[in-house]
Amino acid sequence: MQKKKKLLLIFCPIAAVLLALGIFLIVWYCGASYPQFDAVARAEFAIPGLSEGVCPQGLCALPENEEGYDFAVSGYLSKGASRVYFIDGEGKAETKYIAVLENGAEDASHFGGVACSEEYLYVACGSRVACLPLSQALAAENGKGVEAAYFEAGLNAAFLQYFENRLYVGEFYRSGNYETDASHHLKTPSGETNPALIFVYAAGEGVGGIDSSAPVQAISVREQVQGVAVYEGGVALSCSYGLADSGIWVYENALSGAAQGSFAFNGAEVPLYFLDSENMRGKLTAPCMSEEIAVREGRLYILFESKANKYKLFTRVRMSRVQSVALEDLAFADQREQRAVIS
Repeated sequence: MQKKKKLLLIFCPIAAVLLALGIFLIVWYCGASYPQFDAVARAEFAIPGLSEGVCPQGLCALPENEEGYDFAVSGYLSKGASRVYFIDGEGKAETKYIAVLENGAEDASHFGGVACSEEYLYVACGSRVACLPLSQALAAENGKGVEAAYFEAGLNAAFLQYFENRLYVGEFYRSGNYETDASHHLKTPSGETNPALIFVYAAGEGVGGIDSSAPVQAISVREQVQGVAVYEGGVALSCSYGLADSGIWVYENALSGAAQGSFAFNGAEVPLYFLDSENMRGKLTAPCMSEEIAVREGRLYILFESKANKYKLFTRVRMSRVQSVALEDLAFADQREQRAVIS
């Protein structure tokens, strides 16, 4: 009898913990709700390569081209060369992908963001940016490779954007496993600390039509940034890590105004700008694992990684299609979200 009581005393707490854990997991996985995001977001084209094990990372809108492609999506595989896909948003042209070649060998590095100018396609590859002639990339056969030239980014390039003859190259920070250089941890005008930077390179005579000798601007940003979109009316950051909700953070576009400081880069003083609470307009909460973002025809397109084979068994919401939100719906998104919850 005493033995049974001891066993009960041991197993009852264990059973209670397991029950509580089970209830938590049920609520966690089944209780995800994004009313504000669902109200403004629109499903777009299917994210390519998911069934083949691709982990999507980068997204950019393409200039008008004879092949009829609207977007490029970059991604990596656990084994094998990373890829860049070309997609027709209307589904008229068949989706295809290319590999990036360096001296004839396929680049198998962890591809990050992708961006393009009228002449070049840019892919983030660790501390470097790969530059491919866009016309060759668009004309290449499905599954073939295109030779690239590279330049050093000056930081660990995670995401890219090309806007008004400037290439934005940003790094990702998360304490403990994705650290950035201590000199990149900067106190903002509002008293916060931003731990990451975006370097802005101007078009020029260098590799890929970029003057990579020194950035013309440095932008101090928050942690866990996966993508940036600079547009006439503002600046948006896609921020996420793991299973937690994503956030699309929206700021005023003050990058053409007076710099708020300077950043030392290889002996040069680079004009420094901050994105913080002083120029923040709002935040749109989104499902987990938002990746790079791109602007096209007044809408912000958002790529997600949550249905990649690597993660889909654990994610609460699995996004198989790129989502888009009208730019006008991004401003003051946090206030509208609060009102939606209150009502």
